[in-house]
Amino acid sequence: MSIKLYTEPSSTLHQEFADSEMNLQSDVLFKRAVVTAGTWILYTYPNFNDKESGGSRSNYKILQPGADEDITGVNGSMYLVKDQTEGIILFEHSFYGGERKWFEESCADVNSLFQSGTGRGVSSVIVLSKNQSFDIFTKADYKGLQTALKPGMWCDTPQAMGFPNDKMQSFRKI
Repeated sequence: MSIKLYTEPSSTLHQEFADSEMNLQSDVLFKRAVVTAGTWILYTYPNFNDKESGGSRSNYKILQPGADEDITGVNGSMYLVKDQTEGIILFEHSFYGGERKWFEESCADVNSLFQSGTGRGVSSVIVLSKNQSFDIFTKADYKGLQTALKPGMWCDTPQAMGFPNDKMQSFRKI
């Protein structure tokens, strides 16, 4: 997986990255990205827009292999979406912001990582699996209100998940 970030849109001066970066603005200001491999989420602010509680739709951009794009508004941090064929990634904030965790299997209680009912619950998800769905629940041990997330879904908000914000407590692969 790699992405090249350039200091100017037409410059050849660049830095190549192979993994996520929490703060891209420590040394230089990058203005252009060329993705050679992997799927990347770029954020306006450091730490994956954590202090902004994920920010808004204009505070992130998803780049796929072959992309050559202006990143002037989203050059604070970047996350490499792991090249997994199964599983789900849970995010603390809307718009794929804040803390995140990849799971391959079901989880009966996510509260130790994402505290339900607080501003630290689950607010967005990516279903990496192409042939398996996940049921998500408002209570631990696969109880409470539930809905299904279909294979390949990218849900940048609780509304996109069809689920109450910060209320996911468990999920089951089906």
